[in-house]
Amino acid sequence: MEIKFIGPLGKVTGSCTWMRDNEKGWSFLIDCGMQQGEITADQWNHQEWPFDPAEIQFIVLTHAHMDHSGLIPSLYESGFSGKVYCTEETAEIANIQYQNSMHLSPDLFNQENIDRIEWCHFKKEPLLGGYHPVDQDLFVQYQRSGHILGAVSVSIHWGRPMSPEQRSIVFSGDIGPQPQDNEVLPAIRHTMNPGHHNYAVMESTYGSTNRSSSDKAPSIRRDHLKSLIDNILHSQGTLLIPAFALGRSQDVLFDLHAIVAEDPGRYEQVDFYYDFPLGREILDETRRFWSKTESNPKKTRPMWLGKQVFDLLGLTNNHPDHLKEAVKAMDAISLYKDNSKWEGLLEGNQIAHNWKPIISRRIPSREEAASSNRPTVIVTGSGNGDAGRAAYWLPMLLTNKNNIVATTGFCGANTICGKLLSIRGLPIPDRRMNSNIIHWPNSKQSIAIADIMANIEEIKGYSAHGDQEDLLNWVLCNAKKGYLPAGDTIFLQHGDDRNRYALRDALFSKSAELGMDLDIQLPGEESGWISLEPEANNYEDEDLEQLLAIFKQRPDLKKHIENQAE
Repeated sequence: MEIKFIGPLGKVTGSCTWMRDNEKGWSFLIDCGMQQGEITADQWNHQEWPFDPAEIQFIVLTHAHMDHSGLIPSLYESGFSGKVYCTEETAEIANIQYQNSMHLSPDLFNQENIDRIEWCHFKKEPLLGGYHPVDQDLFVQYQRSGHILGAVSVSIHWGRPMSPEQRSIVFSGDIGPQPQDNEVLPAIRHTMNPGHHNYAVMESTYGSTNRSSSDKAPSIRRDHLKSLIDNILHSQGTLLIPAFALGRSQDVLFDLHAIVAEDPGRYEQVDFYYDFPLGREILDETRRFWSKTESNPKKTRPMWLGKQVFDLLGLTNNHPDHLKEAVKAMDAISLYKDNSKWEGLLEGNQIAHNWKPIISRRIPSREEAASSNRPTVIVTGSGNGDAGRAAYWLPMLLTNKNNIVATTGFCGANTICGKLLSIRGLPIPDRRMNSNIIHWPNSKQSIAIADIMANIEEIKGYSAHGDQEDLLNWVLCNAKKGYLPAGDTIFLQHGDDRNRYALRDALFSKSAELGMDLDIQLPGEESGWISLEPEANNYEDEDLEQLLAIFKQRPDLKKHIENQAE
């Protein structure tokens, strides 16, 4: 087996890795994503493939974000005819995004190539942690990555099971900020332990970033959001929250429901709107997945729904009635406040008993909102403010001193929200003297900084990407218990070089503290094909001892092999 890193190398978007074994006749991809926001994006998204798409047998997809999945329809257009292995949730979300992209990028997305996609979901349980055969002596394994709904890390195992020749590699996908019992995001369950492999391919998006404890505290994030609602409650203004479609806007909606449930009387007069067609469709079509569970010989637990939801509502995740109540709470987020089907929660604490849908069905026009004297909260798409409904609302809302615009994630310096954040500390008199004008991309719309009277805020804690600490924990979580790391050799990708080098240095330092000697590589375009096979098959006693140690740590592998033998 050998591997070639197509992307992203020294960049954050455009995930695609090619694996092949000429002797076995295997050729497949891990992810097939678009570049987004990169200088080279247009070239990357339209260039010729570095392989013959017709010879690729299948794709294993880590999650639905377009920088991992966005070029799959184009691959079918170019001759690919294989299966796409992924979770059911990932397929559902990706398909919604493809349909939405047809009018934005008709050269990459059309109904014909979208309909060609052969989504393939493993039916054998357990889905997470189980070994799923895709060919003779070739297995795929998923571990929840704590990033978004349906997102997984992917392990590939090849070679005869229980033999010294069997080898493995794990692809992190995108790792979320979700350590067990200390999850940051409101709903997603914790990141799973990847286990030990010969190789690990690891993202490094925030490889140089260590967030403060306050930035990771859900209570502080919600308190900040609550303070902004209190401000517009006093000013009778509007709070606009641009948020990205997949995960981010749902997290914001969850926190809004939690804030209202803590003090429903206080926020009774606030109007809440979710002006985001794509986000609404994803919310409606994925709500059924929160009730999914998985079992092992000892227990049954939710597959995706995190313990933090249960904790907030005074519920436990090991009680069947409490699981139903937690799922109902998630359903409320996608319902409208006038929904006659809402019956309320019957179990839990006072927050649970106060929990109810808060989103109004009819979204006002800009003119209606401008003349309203009711405090209003609007959650929109386009987290960077460049397009969509955020671009519709921003020019009008920014000119009123009673209003607030609150970003919820990273915004590049050249985006609309990035430019707004750059002036948030500028007093109003200084803004009025500023001669610069902010122009929306691909639009005649603009606003003079002198006219921006609204308060600009940044709410931290909604990032679905883990920081350096989370990434180190993913690689070394076993090592802290005296076991082996996620991979003996670590390949760092999916990050600019500053973040890759910072993560490499942190890995070297942390592994040295643990008495480990890791091989850490930063592949580049010049790396070409890298062999994943040992240089020789002469196994010494220490090799066999290491294999035995691994096997002792993996009773699930032993059981799987026994089942295969039967």
